[in-house]
Order: sequence, then C-alpha cells, then structure tokens
Amino acid sequence: MKFRLACLSLVFGLSSLAFAKLPLPNDALGKIEAALDHCARVNPKGAPAYQEKKKILVQGASGEEVTKARSSKEYQDAYDQATAELGQEPVEQTAKTCAAALKGD
Repeated sequence: MKFRLACLSLVFGLSSLAFAKLPLPNDALGKIEAALDHCARVNPKGAPAYQEKKKILVQGASGEEVTKARSSKEYQDAYDQATAELGQEPVEQTAKTCAAALKGD
C-alpha cells in the first residue's frame, strides 16, 4: 500500500511539469490521468485542481494528438490497471494523499 501511495505522489510530481507535445508514452499518460481522475473522485473539493493538472500535462499537444493517445490500447490498458489498483486502496488514506499532493504544489 505504501508503494502505491508513493507512486501516486510521484505521479503528481510528474504531472506538474508542462510538456510540449506528448513526450510521455501513452501508458504513462494513462496511469497519470487515472491517478488524477481517482483523486478527483475521492477528493471532490480538489477536482478542479486535478483537472487543471490534466490540462497542463497535455499542454502543447494538439487535440488530435491527445485524442489519439487516449484512444490507444496502451493508454486504455494502463488507465484501467491504475484505476483498479487505486480502487483497492482505502478511500480515506487515498484522499489524504491526494489532498497533500495538491498542497505540495
């Protein structure tokens, strides 16, 4: 569990960077966006901030590039896997980790 929470914290560190185009592999994008979407569900007050992180993550890429990446099998498989793993974590602990990650910005 601590490993998954550490990974979630790492995801926030990566997602705070502004990327030009989409230099991330589709699977990495899927994992990061799954974590951000999960955090928006368990910490609804922070949902706008998590959505903003998703926008920053794909900043510089065209809408077509983002759509293509999100529709890829690699993205979808990674997104589904990360969502399933995060769904197994205690909601209270995950909400605390998500909220703390926002405070660290």
